[in-house]
Amino acid sequence: MRDLRSRLLFSKALFGVFVVSIAWTVANFVAPFTIPPGAFANTTGSANAIDHWDIYTGPGFNAFATIVYTVGDVQCHQLYYRSYSLNGNQMPMDARMESIYLFAPLGLLIAMLATPSTSVAQGIVNALPRRIQGWTRKHLGPTKTAFLVVLLGLLPIAVDGFYQLFSDVTHYESTNLTRVLTGIPGGIVSGLLVGVMLTSIRQVSIEVEELRAAAQPSR
Repeated sequence: MRDLRSRLLFSKALFGVFVVSIAWTVANFVAPFTIPPGAFANTTGSANAIDHWDIYTGPGFNAFATIVYTVGDVQCHQLYYRSYSLNGNQMPMDARMESIYLFAPLGLLIAMLATPSTSVAQGIVNALPRRIQGWTRKHLGPTKTAFLVVLLGLLPIAVDGFYQLFSDVTHYESTNLTRVLTGIPGGIVSGLLVGVMLTSIRQVSIEVEELRAAAQPSR
């Protein structure tokens, strides 16, 4: 139990990100139930912009829902036909982004439980099952392995999104189920990458402190 606790709290910054990530995910599922059914539905917009401030400041929206939906709006286009609904309201983000945020905490947790390293690539390798670690150590090395892990995690989103982006040519429109499924590996890998970066920073600081302590003259 103590070992588990020490691993979870090895990087306080990472633990903080993990808590915020969990809180944000829960908020996305709770917010639609705090406003009347139909208060946020059938919307369209664009990413990286607040498109529906008039709705958030209108009747029916409370401060909590306004914050959650505004943050979601900044990140997502909030297209109703690419979003799931709860309580008669669209969720704050579309199906793919909800999936990414839902599974990102799992990637963060995996990073917390992995053996820390000053190398981000080695940290990703350390998060893999032991059998896979042995194989990659023999055939690929840390850098190629880390690149492959990130690629495999993000490639499904890239492929699905690319075909959907050029729907006028491909005549392809992704389903919400496909968006959720492609968002799972993307969320896990994104969380893992952020988590390993933070544990690497912490490990570097520890080793620097040890070097400084060793360099001090003994009295």
